[in-house]
Amino acid sequence: MPTDTLLILIAPNVSQQMGGEAIKALQIFQELTKLHPNTVQITHGRNRAEIQRLGLNNVEFVDDTTLALLIYRSVVFRPLMDILFSAQAVRLAEKIARERGCERVVIHQTEPNSPVLPRTLSSRHVNVFGPINGNIYYPPIFRHKETHWVRLRRVMHMPMQRLNRLRPGGIKRADRILVAGGERSSVSLRAAGCSPAIMCGSLDCGIPDRLLDRPRVTHTGSNLRFVHCGRLVFFKGTALLIESLPKTRQPICLDIVGRGPELERCQQLVRQLGLEHRVRFLDWSTQEALFESFMQYRGVVLPSLEDSNGIVIQEAMALGLPPICLDWGGPSLLIANGRSGFLVAPTSIDHITTGLAECMDKLAEDGALAESMSTAGRETAQGWRWTNVAAEWLAGMPIAATRTRG
Repeated sequence: MPTDTLLILIAPNVSQQMGGEAIKALQIFQELTKLHPNTVQITHGRNRAEIQRLGLNNVEFVDDTTLALLIYRSVVFRPLMDILFSAQAVRLAEKIARERGCERVVIHQTEPNSPVLPRTLSSRHVNVFGPINGNIYYPPIFRHKETHWVRLRRVMHMPMQRLNRLRPGGIKRADRILVAGGERSSVSLRAAGCSPAIMCGSLDCGIPDRLLDRPRVTHTGSNLRFVHCGRLVFFKGTALLIESLPKTRQPICLDIVGRGPELERCQQLVRQLGLEHRVRFLDWSTQEALFESFMQYRGVVLPSLEDSNGIVIQEAMALGLPPICLDWGGPSLLIANGRSGFLVAPTSIDHITTGLAECMDKLAEDGALAESMSTAGRETAQGWRWTNVAAEWLAGMPIAATRTRG
C-alpha cells in the first residue's frame, strides 16, 4: 500500500479486556500501524480509558448518542447497536479523511466478524471488511442446548443472507472482503450476493512475534499433565473434558484455568466423579504467567462447540503444546489431525469423551509423538506471525474504488 494512503480501521471494541474480538482488533491496529504508520483506529468511547492507558495514538472515538442509549436500554433492540456504530464510524472516517485532505483512503471494518450483520459503506472511499468468520453453531448432537435466540439466529442465517442480497448496498458492494472461516464463511457470503472476485482467503488472527520467539516446549518420556483454559461457559466443553477423565488408562491430571458461569457446575462434576486428586481449578493470572506455565504440560485440551477460530489453540501451537479439540469450527481449520494435534469428531457424547481420553493417553505416554506434534505446531504457527499476516493484508489492499456502489 502506498505510504500516502490513509488507512482507517473500524472496530466497536479495541481492548485487552473485552474478549477475543476486542483483543484481535487491538492487535490488528498495532500490527498494521507498525507497517503503515498512516493508520487511524476508530472505536467506541467505552475503550477510551484503556486506549489512553496503553499509550496508543491516532485513535478516534464514537460516543453514544441519545438514540444509541435508547437502543441499548431497550434490550430487545440491542443487537442493532453494532449496525448503528458502523454508520457512525463510517461518517467519522469520512470526516477525518476530508479534514486531512487525503485522496487515497481505505476504510477497513475489522470487527464484528459476522457475515450477516448489515454494515454501512462509504460512498467516497475504498471499503474493506474482515476477517469475516462467524456462522458457527453447535454440532447437531448439541442443538437441544441452544438458547431460543441462538436457535433463531441459526435458522434465520441463510434467509437473512438472501435478504441481504436483495437490499441495496451492504457488504456485497465492498471492494475487498477478508474471509477467515473457510468454506463455511464463503458459502454464507455468496448467499448474500458477494462475488468471489472480492473475497480473499485469510487467517482470522495472527500470532505476535514475541510469542513465536519464545523457546518451544519440548517433550520427552511420559507426562500426564494437561491444561484447559478459557472462559468457563457451556460451549467451551469443559464438562465434556471432565467426563472423559474416568475413561483414560493413565491417571491424567488436568488444570482448568479460567472463570465463568460453568465453574460451580464443573467443580460439582469433579466431586461426583471422584476426580478431586486429578483436577485443579486455577484462576486467571496474567497472559505471560499462563504462557510460562505451558512448559509443564503435555498438551492443551479445548473441546469447544462454537469457536469460529480459537486463539488459545493458535497460541498453544506457537509455543509447542499439542492441542486436542473437536473436529468442528475454527480448530478444524487450524489443526492437521494426527500431525500437529488431534481432532475428535462430535458424533455423540460417548464418542467425544472416549476420543478425548484416547488422545490424552496417546500424548501422555508417547514423548516422541508429543515432540513431533510440538515441532509441527510451531512450524505451522510460523506462518501465523502477525508481521506476515499484516503485510499480506496491506499488499492486497485496493487503493481505488473499482466500481460504483449501490
